[in-house]
Amino acid sequence: MASDVPFQNESQANASEGPKGSQEDLERQIAKLREDVAGVVEALKGLANTHRDSARQQAFALRDDLKSQGEHYLRQAQETANELEEQFSEKVRAEPVKYVLIAAAVGYVYARLFH
Repeated sequence: MASDVPFQNESQANASEGPKGSQEDLERQIAKLREDVAGVVEALKGLANTHRDSARQQAFALRDDLKSQGEHYLRQAQETANELEEQFSEKVRAEPVKYVLIAAAVGYVYARLFH
């Protein structure tokens, strides 16, 4: 608002000078506005770049966290599957006849259902 006052005073002073003075005054005001707009545009560009970079960093950090969690869950699932396989293998080795008979019974039921 303080910058408006000199323009008003200049406008009043140039109004007594005639059309040439007011045209020069308008040209100075337009040049000043162009400079101000250019400054605002540059500030907005800088702000947009800062926010873009920040968002990019956050997205990469989130991606890395999710990747890490996914790998962790995959390792857990693989370890659990390996443990179950080991336990089942131990049971089959402990009682092989029992599990052969179970497998035969399951095969027989499967054949009867789907044949």
